[in-house]
Amino acid sequence: MPDISQLLIILAGITLIGGPQIALVYMLITKGRTRGLAPYFAAWFMTWPVFAYMGAQGFTGAVGFLAIPALLFVRPKSLPKYTLAGFTFLIWILIASFWSPGGKPFMEGSFGAGTFTMDMVGPRFALTILACIGVILAVRHIAPDQTERSAKTVRITAFIVGIIVTVTSVFMQEILTFIESSGGSKRNDMTQNMLRNANTFMLLLPFLMAWMWDRIEGARGKVLCAAVFAASIYAFAMTGTQSAMLGAIFILAGMAVVYLSPRNGFKVIFTAIGAYIVAAPLLFKAGTSFVAATGLPMPASFFSRVKGWEAVGEKIMEKPLFGHGLEATYNWGETFSSRPEWLADAVARYGPNQGWAQYEIINNHPHNMALQIWVETGLIGAVLAAIAVVFLGWRLKAPSTWPPVAKYAAAGLVGAVLSIFSFGYSFWNEAFWATVTMAAAAILLQARRDHHAATDIEVA
Repeated sequence: MPDISQLLIILAGITLIGGPQIALVYMLITKGRTRGLAPYFAAWFMTWPVFAYMGAQGFTGAVGFLAIPALLFVRPKSLPKYTLAGFTFLIWILIASFWSPGGKPFMEGSFGAGTFTMDMVGPRFALTILACIGVILAVRHIAPDQTERSAKTVRITAFIVGIIVTVTSVFMQEILTFIESSGGSKRNDMTQNMLRNANTFMLLLPFLMAWMWDRIEGARGKVLCAAVFAASIYAFAMTGTQSAMLGAIFILAGMAVVYLSPRNGFKVIFTAIGAYIVAAPLLFKAGTSFVAATGLPMPASFFSRVKGWEAVGEKIMEKPLFGHGLEATYNWGETFSSRPEWLADAVARYGPNQGWAQYEIINNHPHNMALQIWVETGLIGAVLAAIAVVFLGWRLKAPSTWPPVAKYAAAGLVGAVLSIFSFGYSFWNEAFWATVTMAAAAILLQARRDHHAATDIEVA
């Protein structure tokens, strides 16, 4: 028989999943199709702080449930070109799943025994992306006059996430010690969850900054915006997540582009990202060669990352057209002991007591999504991904036509995503893309609210 803590966890899970579903049914019955979607999205967004400390995997399920209204009610009249380009990339990913060495089966287990799983990464990733597209479609069809309360709920939740990240970063060691002494999660697992939570908050930070800067009157809004930004950087540094710290710079850079180029800002950003994906092997070969030639001092973690990128570049040249297959990098396991020159360099820099001889050069994945696309799906995958990104950027309306909050929040979000894209997770991390989608949907919800309010003012 389960103990009281297990029962509480089960009850919390039923509430998290069942509560929004009941809200959706009630709102659809009482207010009609699109009028019920705003509170439904807000209800799911409120689970963000909980999912962030559950290993972030809950976000994948959240976008699945959020896509339900799109499946039920949204009937797009046509598909834009960037969507077709994205679907082409997804099809290539599915194909690449089948030649990965040590690839996982498409499906295994049984429904009856409760062991059914879909372990092949391509189909899992494709289904997640389709659900993410469904979320954006659903939010695009929310009745504009129903967005005010939901947008406010989303903003409050985002602030709460920021407060939690800041507090936990200050008391990180005490929290880890308490959880470990209480028989809870392992210290390493909880540390990883805190790092992920900092990264997920970075995706919300552009939205909060843009809203405070534009909506809080006078100098108070600017001062508060700067204070939140500074506190966030402090929290990222205390937590030790370099991708979030660099992401703060990328956020400002994205906002600066749309400020300086109100007509073509999004085109510039997305075209640059597309070029970055295609040219990644050459860019990183030049970069790693420069670092090796100069002998620049660097943290041990960054040193291992640079050597991993160099090794990935060599692997790309082995199969440049089709790649090695999805998640092939997980099976290589080459350690620094197989590269005597690199091992000697690591020991000379950081001493012999850090286990460099046994440390894997490519630790599961390249920690750069552009290189990962190249090494696992080849030139074909890289070109298809770049085309999809560029088509999206050229399909978006000029920044000058966007409401101010949405314009700067969207540009900042792209910058935040680019940081993790370059230094963080595996490309096939479904939870990350689900989190990005929820952050993007929050910006879209705010944009619909602002557009409706501007129309009301115009009419008045």
